[in-house]
Amino acid sequence: MFDASQKVRTQVYAHRGFAARAPENTLPAFAFAIEAGADGIEFDVQMTADGELIVIHDDTVDRTTDGSGQVAQQTLRDLRRLDAGSWFAPEFAGVSVPTLDEVLMLAAEAPYPVMLNLELKYGDTPYPALEFRAWERVIAYGLGARTIVSSFYHEPLRRLKRAQPEAEIALLYQDGLVDPWLYARYLDAGALHPYYKSVTAEQIAQIQQQGVKVRVYTVNAEDDLRRFCRWGVDAVITEHPDLARALCAPRPRRH
Repeated sequence: MFDASQKVRTQVYAHRGFAARAPENTLPAFAFAIEAGADGIEFDVQMTADGELIVIHDDTVDRTTDGSGQVAQQTLRDLRRLDAGSWFAPEFAGVSVPTLDEVLMLAAEAPYPVMLNLELKYGDTPYPALEFRAWERVIAYGLGARTIVSSFYHEPLRRLKRAQPEAEIALLYQDGLVDPWLYARYLDAGALHPYYKSVTAEQIAQIQQQGVKVRVYTVNAEDDLRRFCRWGVDAVITEHPDLARALCAPRPRRH
């Protein structure tokens, strides 16, 4: 049985849910991640043509559904008609693209206080006020203290933090940065979410010494998981939360 009191260890965030076991960014993937005892679930939020907030990664629906076309050009009804599960395995046929509300409700009803890493996605069409609308739904479910809002697009994160200082923001980036904690401090970000190949043990230690958390993405290989847990990152974001939980055993944090 998962013990939610075990906090003295590298945490495990399930990337787009338990994406190795179920179709990414779907309710089954998030439910499996919670069942596996992931500390948090990571997911992507976009907006439909009629202004509804939905959970999907790509700019288009082509890769993860039986449909085609830009997400931003489809209504919620359009998206609900699509099969978002068959591409992964036949047993997931008929699984639909979830709304943000559905994912938040699942998290609110989880048997332990699962963390949420809500990533704001922006495609070719800008989503007006996406950050504020997403945060409004998070607050409506009482999940503000358990939600991290991240994005590769840092301007919306700055707008959200200025308007809602209590919101925790995390800066996603892929290429290596010089003194990234200075950038985090400039934007008042509590965490950095770098691509796992772009940071070293020394840099992780320097970032944490400045009071900034480090959660690395997307760490799937066993050797990489062991290495980052040994280095003491605050969290690994992975498609294999079961493996990561087994490897990142409870242990004293590095100071």
